[in-house]
Amino acid sequence: MKNYNITEIKALLDQSKSALIVVPTMSVDSIGSALGLALALKKSGREAKVLSLQKPDQNYSKLSGLELITDTYNPADLVVTLSYPLDQIDQVSYNDDGGKLNLVVKTKPGATKIDPGQIVINNSSSGADLCFMLGDESPLGDKVSMVNSGNWIYISPTATPKSWAKATLVDPDAPFSEIFTFLLPMLGLNLDQDSGKDILIGLRVATQSFSVNVSPESFEAGAICLRATQPETPTAPINPATAGPVDIPSFNSAPINPATAGPNPTFTPTI
Repeated sequence: MKNYNITEIKALLDQSKSALIVVPTMSVDSIGSALGLALALKKSGREAKVLSLQKPDQNYSKLSGLELITDTYNPADLVVTLSYPLDQIDQVSYNDDGGKLNLVVKTKPGATKIDPGQIVINNSSSGADLCFMLGDESPLGDKVSMVNSGNWIYISPTATPKSWAKATLVDPDAPFSEIFTFLLPMLGLNLDQDSGKDILIGLRVATQSFSVNVSPESFEAGAICLRATQPETPTAPINPATAGPVDIPSFNSAPINPATAGPNPTFTPTI
């Protein structure tokens, strides 16, 4: 079992409610790992998206969560965030005010007034609280500038210093899928049937079905993911009204015949 130093990553994750996972170079290993992370984040109550500028083809069809992948990115996007209870908002709309855009947030009757301090305007690349970069960012081309804003975590099998990263995890002896198998539980994220399957598929492809570039930890990671993909076996509750009698084994012994039994041993205390 690998033990990474995740102090900085855990601190950033604990403060986030949304995440963007960027995959600069598409492979079954990197996409499977990114989707495994995204699915685990969603199960924890966070929003998650995977950005890949290349669209997955039929080689990726067995992966779960493909709907979480987007190939669009616009650095001019603007995100307006309200730290306000959603159940108190009645309607959100917009209108044209002489060439100016008005965003109108209508609250429900009796709701408290939205305070300007509850409004956050974010024109960063993703609008996510936390961003993961899986590998070197240079294949992103003219979109590489996205790393200039936001909270970034750099995860890679290649040790390349990244000044823009607020946290880094590098494991030169493992593919992404092996890294994330051990990383997710350490972050308090659960591997389930879907996320475990995605990472296991990535691990199988990266190791050519565990025949190349493997270590004892590779097989351990495979076992962890395989266990996560197994459906839980439901245990039917016992109904006392319909349950049959309990079969208790009997221990039968021959009756003692006083006429043939030997004398009872006596105990003489020693004084």
